[in-house]
Amino acid sequence: MHSTSSTFGGRLFAPGLDGVGVPATAQWRQGRLVVWVQDSATGSEWLAPEHPTLSAGGFNAAQLSVAWPADGGQLQFFVDAGAARRAFAAGMPASLSQPHSAAQRAARGVERRFKLWWAALAAVALLPVLALALLVLRGGDVVDWAVRQIPHAQEAKLGDLVLAQTRAQMRVIDSGPAVDAVKYMGEHLTPGTLHRYRWLVVDKPEMNAFAGPGGVVVVYSGLLKGTDSPEEAAGVIAHEVAHAELRHGLQGMVKSMGLRAGAAALLGDWSGAVLSEISTSLLEMKFSREAETAADAEGLRRMVAAKINPEGMARFMDKLAAHSKDATPPALLSTHPASAERAATLRALAAQHAGPWEPLPLDWAAVKVSLP
Repeated sequence: MHSTSSTFGGRLFAPGLDGVGVPATAQWRQGRLVVWVQDSATGSEWLAPEHPTLSAGGFNAAQLSVAWPADGGQLQFFVDAGAARRAFAAGMPASLSQPHSAAQRAARGVERRFKLWWAALAAVALLPVLALALLVLRGGDVVDWAVRQIPHAQEAKLGDLVLAQTRAQMRVIDSGPAVDAVKYMGEHLTPGTLHRYRWLVVDKPEMNAFAGPGGVVVVYSGLLKGTDSPEEAAGVIAHEVAHAELRHGLQGMVKSMGLRAGAAALLGDWSGAVLSEISTSLLEMKFSREAETAADAEGLRRMVAAKINPEGMARFMDKLAAHSKDATPPALLSTHPASAERAATLRALAAQHAGPWEPLPLDWAAVKVSLP
């Protein structure tokens, strides 16, 4: 039975746990941090070494991260804010005072920079009352105008947020045939781009992929395993690239945060909770039917320009459409709804191009076997 007098909460990332972390409880015992998960099925408990690594982590570096190596990877415990952070500091051994202070200073510095960035974005995209009124009356026009005012360099900083959160929440595969293949296909689909693309493959069984602002494209291992050819995978990557090139992620963010950001600007409330909500929305962005149609067309155009057979995109869309009524449909469908009509439109567009096509020089069987 754990004492509750000096316990505090947080979120634990560890090998074998859910990729987005699980709620956990911790306390100091004789100068060592003990973390456990309230799960009667496992009763799992972890003991940190005497000198774990303390740093500012999580979205906006606003959380205190405690990390240490373990069998099969690294454990990382993010201490909740408020009372939990105070309980952590109260029970912390003196040997950790210096790294704890350094982590706090780093968090404050990053928070100041992010507040300035978000305030600047609000000033550009949502000029207090007038902008709010325009957003309600002519939302699409205002969003398009606001996005055009945001330089690609600033959008890339939002991409850095998505990148950091992805690495914090998912196990990224940093090298190997799958990473090389995704990068190869992505680079062939993005000639002359203004983005600085970051291509990530994550170890997740779901059939999913997403693009964040600023050229961050994340492909799940389950999606690569679910394709029958590199051309099918290239079709998905081309679609995500199209979202990035058309700045759909940035548009969706400005549109979804409009009223919240406007209220925050008027009240001066750029709190961590507001920023955290915006960051999460970047990873869960759902695009409109118009945006999906535009991304299909632009993605297919890019495949044709790269001499990659666009039939691969149509075949993969057929698969998604066939699974759309399953009891547990592919995760990709939650953010990229598919339909037989959409698949037929893609196939008709692909049929307008006769090639010649150049087969992608990728050993697809080897790519799939290399994945965990």
